[in-house]
Amino acid sequence: MKSLFLLSCLTLSLYSPLSAAQENVKLCFDNEDAYPSTLKNGTGLSFYLLNMVADRLNISFTYKALPWKRCLKEVQAGSYDGVIGIAYLPERRSIAAFPINNQAEPQHEYRLLTTTRSVYRHKDSTSFWDGQQFSTLQGPVGVQAGYLAANILKQKKIPIEDSSQSVDDLFRKLDMGIIQIAVAEERQSVRSLKSHPEYAKTIEKLPQPFLVSDLFLAFSHDYQKRKLKQSQDIWQDIERVRESSHFKNVTQE
Repeated sequence: MKSLFLLSCLTLSLYSPLSAAQENVKLCFDNEDAYPSTLKNGTGLSFYLLNMVADRLNISFTYKALPWKRCLKEVQAGSYDGVIGIAYLPERRSIAAFPINNQAEPQHEYRLLTTTRSVYRHKDSTSFWDGQQFSTLQGPVGVQAGYLAANILKQKKIPIEDSSQSVDDLFRKLDMGIIQIAVAEERQSVRSLKSHPEYAKTIEKLPQPFLVSDLFLAFSHDYQKRKLKQSQDIWQDIERVRESSHFKNVTQE
């Protein structure tokens, strides 16, 4: 994938004026950089994709950065029409409406993008992840608050340290030895290690990924109930745009 330089040249306006003919759909997203999906400066693959969808459907999206847990609560309450970049878990269907098929499974084709979460450890640690389970854990596993990995670790009854809001903070704790092992999104991790080369001296990635998952635009139940056809149209157009030669040429997803 190209750097997001091209996308930064196409920076969206988070609060741009709306045409009177356009319907506005209010979306929230994580206020920490979730590279390459949504960045605090208004760039990212998901924004670029959704703006193309909006143009095609003659609607407008407005975007609001919120702390992740608050974003989910606001969508669940119907204060926002949807959330950008959420991974599917069955229990999250009480929070928002995902694109679901007849087998009650999330529809892969309607994803915004697919993301990999990998396991990182302090180089002095003997903690290990073999793709199925952890061994010789030395303390809790570091993970970002409210993220899918945290839910999965809790289900496995693995102790977690989830006070970090960003990958940078997770790696700071790894570097300082506050935690010995962490789960983080792979592309965000590469970006963090480039921005903080001192971390690369003490942190290493383990070979087996922790989780590969799709990220979706999920709508509030109130919005989907009111706009069932439009929500379906948006999901279908997400697939069309994501698979278009134009989007692939620009983003090299």
